[in-house]
Amino acid sequence: MEIKIDYFSATFPLYLSAEESILFKVYETVKIIATYLNIKNYEIIKSKYAQNNYNYQYQLGEYITLRLDGPMNENYHKTCHLELKGEGCRDYESRNPDKTWKDLILFMAEQNAKFKRIDIAIDDYEGKEITLEYLSSKILKKQYSSIFKSDAQPHGTLESGLTLQFGSHNSPTQLVIYDKQKEQQKRKKFCDKYNWVRYEMRFRNKLADAIAYKLCKQDNLQLYAYSQLYRIIDIKEENNYDARSQYQIQTDPKWNAFLQNVEKGKLEPITHEKPKLFSTYMLTANTYISMWFLYHYLLVYKDPYLFEMEIYRYLSTSLAFSKKRFQLLNIFLSQSNISPIDNAGLALVKDEFQNILEERKLPF
Repeated sequence: MEIKIDYFSATFPLYLSAEESILFKVYETVKIIATYLNIKNYEIIKSKYAQNNYNYQYQLGEYITLRLDGPMNENYHKTCHLELKGEGCRDYESRNPDKTWKDLILFMAEQNAKFKRIDIAIDDYEGKEITLEYLSSKILKKQYSSIFKSDAQPHGTLESGLTLQFGSHNSPTQLVIYDKQKEQQKRKKFCDKYNWVRYEMRFRNKLADAIAYKLCKQDNLQLYAYSQLYRIIDIKEENNYDARSQYQIQTDPKWNAFLQNVEKGKLEPITHEKPKLFSTYMLTANTYISMWFLYHYLLVYKDPYLFEMEIYRYLSTSLAFSKKRFQLLNIFLSQSNISPIDNAGLALVKDEFQNILEERKLPF
């Protein structure tokens, strides 16, 4: 049996003051992350394209990806995204024998990271206690209970390679049990394992946050992984109860033995949402606002009258908000003890700006 972190993903804010160059900040952040991961300068490669609405993307070594200057977080800071897939996780471990996953989690926490996805994999290379045939039989007979509302989705066959999937790709928790040995063969990858069944627990968003901080407190990753798997799925003794009553049945002793007789784990989402403040929003928006004002002031040759007209003209034509931005505007208004505004109120404000423009065009 082998327990490993097999996917690690986190986003963190790109703090940028009005005086800083975005490009310099990107280079600085890449250097900080690469240095911690023990990536040499010649191994840092800028990608031609960036994914997921980020403006910059770098390969740190062959397997680790860092994206920068991307979507804003709830505090209106541009974000960065560090992603280590399976081979990236192994790369981190081999490059940093003096560091643990706890070290990386704490380092990212210092960057005010939010953990987006963490996969914990249990690899069974022997199949002594539990086999895929045993599991598929239990699942078919619905002799199990789980945290999922829907039943498992089986894919493939025992002969070609069976996969048992619990939860969707959008679920906070997803469990995938599959024949890793046959999967490697299909991909034409060398595999020296005669038996290899993988139990892959995927935790996303707030649950990934919770898992990350729980991992920092664990002395035994193996027992923690078993306790989480037991929390997620409980294989029951042979019985004739229907699916809704399986929680009353005792755990199959074979499943208990496989999980080293651990107790079921617990996992509560971490809530550390910060309130949306207008002052925080302005810290980020200030760079763009000041640039806009300066550009238009110079565009009209520093004429105060024409500059003021330019502002009214912009406001009269650009006040179109999505529902989400409307909600945000009203949050900010309430913080300043100003009455909220609706579509009708916004239309009136736009008319006011248009009237000012029309009046100023009059020859008297």
